Amino acid sequence: MIHLLAIDVGTLSARAGVFDAAGTLLAARAASFELMRPAENHAVYRMDEVWDAVVSAVRAAVADVPGAAATIAGIAVDATSSTVFEARGPRPLEGDADVICWMDHRGEREAEEIAATGDRYVAYVGGTVSPEMYLPKILWVKRHTPEAWARVTAVRDLSDDIAVRLTGVDRASACALACKFPYLPDDPEPWRVGLLAELGIADLLDRGALREPPGRVGEVHGRLSAEAAARLGLPAGVPVAVGLIDAEAGSLGVLGRGFGEAMNRTLALIGGTSTCTMSWAPDERRIPGVWGPFKDAVFPGYWMHEAGQSISGAALDAVLDQHPASPGKASPERHAETVRDILALLDAEGPAFGARRHVVPDWLGNRAPLGDGGVRALLTGIGLEVTRRSFLEQYYATARALALQARHIRDHLNRHAYAIDRVSLSGGHTRNPLLVRLYRDALGADLVISEAPEPVLLGTAMVAAVAAGLHPDLFAALDAMAPRQTVHRADPGWAAAHEAAYATYLKLFAIRNDIEAEARRVPRGPAAPPGV
Repeated sequence: MIHLLAIDVGTLSARAGVFDAAGTLLAARAASFELMRPAENHAVYRMDEVWDAVVSAVRAAVADVPGAAATIAGIAVDATSSTVFEARGPRPLEGDADVICWMDHRGEREAEEIAATGDRYVAYVGGTVSPEMYLPKILWVKRHTPEAWARVTAVRDLSDDIAVRLTGVDRASACALACKFPYLPDDPEPWRVGLLAELGIADLLDRGALREPPGRVGEVHGRLSAEAAARLGLPAGVPVAVGLIDAEAGSLGVLGRGFGEAMNRTLALIGGTSTCTMSWAPDERRIPGVWGPFKDAVFPGYWMHEAGQSISGAALDAVLDQHPASPGKASPERHAETVRDILALLDAEGPAFGARRHVVPDWLGNRAPLGDGGVRALLTGIGLEVTRRSFLEQYYATARALALQARHIRDHLNRHAYAIDRVSLSGGHTRNPLLVRLYRDALGADLVISEAPEPVLLGTAMVAAVAAGLHPDLFAALDAMAPRQTVHRADPGWAAAHEAAYATYLKLFAIRNDIEAEARRVPRGPAAPPGV
């Protein structure tokens, strides 16, 4: 019996899954770690705590499958796109931390500065630079804490750092470099060294193994070291794959068999705290307001586009956490209770329910199609009501806005050579019946749901299978390990209502953008210190 070990490092926890060679999940366990918020727009971790959570999750998952410890044929890691700063002496970030979380927006001004250079790199991130990319954060650290930067010995993507701890081999992944750094894999000199020099951070490339050629997803990063094996309770020498970002792993878990032929028609949507959408093309397509195209980010030789929403599931959490009539803080049980009541009202009242409430859901900037990390949400229909119904309407309007903006992204991609008519959904949003119904009816495309309990872990297990030599490439792993899928087609009875809501959303989106443009013409003073 052959087993595969998949490790997923999320925003608040590490998960480990043990799979058989066919892609069946046999066991999954999780362990949490602390996300610290030392200042507004700052979010950080301690890497040792993340690693301890990985160890705990792996040991628990493997223990749940008798004999698995001796039969693990391959290991792979995915993680959020968070930035690790290894340093001499004390941890280099505030709060005694050494990892900047993906959602940290401290680098908004640095992102604007990078975009304003007009460097060729900017054309490969949609024409603007998001503060969620790595360079704005790294630049902020060097400029605001130069003494800490001087002690930094390596800068890594989070999944790459886990791979280093597993193997002792310092190597970057093509996924992280192509998607998050100023690195263009198709260029003779991929690093944008001129841009780094112009920004005063050419020494970034002296931190760790960034100058070395990266590994492609599914290649062998290294083999499990004796030290890591002892901590995990596994034999040394197991191949560890070059890993990938968690959203890309979730895409692999839901793309389905025959993806090579359906590539131009398929959009993967991974919905959780945030939402990521992924699409691939055999040719280079530069799409305004969409991250990419990133060559070799997952499938060697193919170009990937990434869009999405920085805050999605977390926005629904916020309605529960903040509305005066909420039954209490967000929890799976309270979401389920809220959704049950909303669905009953929708069945009773139809489109009239919440019809005056609309949302442009950009609480932490707009990833796509605007590509502006500085804009914020716009809400209409808000009064002084503090009733249960006002709470339910606000939750519904927020959920509907997430689906409508996903349609906006899909339509934008289709105006740039895609022909997307199927959206493959994965992540926590599949467990929210209201979101599933809205995606089904409001996307303007067939909704495809895979019968996989943990699609992110499954995608990572496919990567492990390639590193283990079970499949020659990721396309073959997909065809062998992808789960069954169910296609959900829109309810025609809701078509007119969602078309009207979408037209309203587009009007409000344009108005909000005008308001932001006016605000930015107001002269700005110096930046406020952190925490103010």
